[in-house]
Amino acid sequence: MILSNASPTMIGSLVIILVGLIVIYDVLHLTRNKKTVPKLGYLPKGGFAWSSTVKEEFFRNGPNILTLICMAILPWLLASASNTPFWILAVFDILLMLLILTMLLPKRYAITKTSIFADGQRLEWKKIKKIDSDIYINRRIVLLREGWWIFAPLPLGGSMKELLVAKELIFNAQNDNWLSENNFEEE
Repeated sequence: MILSNASPTMIGSLVIILVGLIVIYDVLHLTRNKKTVPKLGYLPKGGFAWSSTVKEEFFRNGPNILTLICMAILPWLLASASNTPFWILAVFDILLMLLILTMLLPKRYAITKTSIFADGQRLEWKKIKKIDSDIYINRRIVLLREGWWIFAPLPLGGSMKELLVAKELIFNAQNDNWLSENNFEEE
């Protein structure tokens, strides 16, 4: 195997590069967030867009944030056994903290007949698993991307009022129950 003789510094550097690329990717999508959802409230022809707060994003991304905190702590416990340099661990933790900060920033979401807009991205409904009409909402709605099982959840944050509107529209969009007078097609 190629990495069997690699030094802890080389492996740590590769990990830092990968995590750095993830941070850059997230920041780029955050900068697109306002462009992909420029207007909030009820959209023409049936859509709905809303924004979240830091508190709502904390509840939306709580499990992911806890995972990143564990990822930041665990390497310190193994550092002496693996001879990983201090600077690698410090840079790794800084990058993970930047990821946590991006998760906490308020986001914009939108639901239309054909797509959902979240995290600066547009996903068509055919790429999202159908939700149950009886889905329980507790500070977030968690959608699952088709084909990814539990490995690509798409949680939506917002107030309870906004999430209830979103749930209804998601269910209608996924079940071809979009009202004809509220028919909306994106450009």
